[in-house]
Amino acid sequence: MCLAHQPIREIVAALPTSLAVFERFDIDLCAMGDHTLADACAALSLSLDQLEEKLAAHLPAESAADPATLTPMQLIQRIVRVHHRRIRQDLPALCRMAERLEAKHTGTFFQTAALAGMLRDLHTGLLAHIDAEEQILFPLIAQHAEDTPQFATLGPARSISHNLRRIHQDHEAATQTMDGLRERTNSFTPPHSACATHRALFSGLASFEQDLRSHLHLEDDILFPRALHLNAAGGAA
Repeated sequence: MCLAHQPIREIVAALPTSLAVFERFDIDLCAMGDHTLADACAALSLSLDQLEEKLAAHLPAESAADPATLTPMQLIQRIVRVHHRRIRQDLPALCRMAERLEAKHTGTFFQTAALAGMLRDLHTGLLAHIDAEEQILFPLIAQHAEDTPQFATLGPARSISHNLRRIHQDHEAATQTMDGLRERTNSFTPPHSACATHRALFSGLASFEQDLRSHLHLEDDILFPRALHLNAAGGAA
């Protein structure tokens, strides 16, 4: 990703964790959000190469492989490395932007009221959700997929389906929260008078929503049906 000629607010929208990098270099998002990275570095006498190097560490892992061609273990790895990473890293950064916006524009824009609280609740719920997946559900799926010696200790064929009930409930709750955020923000559309932080936050939320929907699609439509098939086969063995 070429960053030098992108506006800073667009970089933060695409990479919310990059906000910490800009803060470290005293680049204010509200004041310089519409500047390109190159222009901001020139104005502040900063090294463009150094800043690009720092920002590169925040670029997400990418995979061009068709999910339908991946094994269950490869799907799990993609989900954890790409989508769970965004929940753990990007969502807190979006919360911080929402907190700043709410403090700055309380009573000015209806859109910004309560956003920070909604995002904190979403983050708390999704953290518990992905921890349950990584610690309980994904290991169960991996054992079935790899046909390991522990397979015989997994109990009846309901072991995976039982855990999936909670997972599906979590997915529904997260989807409802994102729908609420979209409704409150007019589909993540900031007003014309919005500052750079406001616009970066809404763009970041739209990007996060898209990633979350891709995440849920990988699990609900590809990984979990395969897991249930493996579970049924194991229970019949």
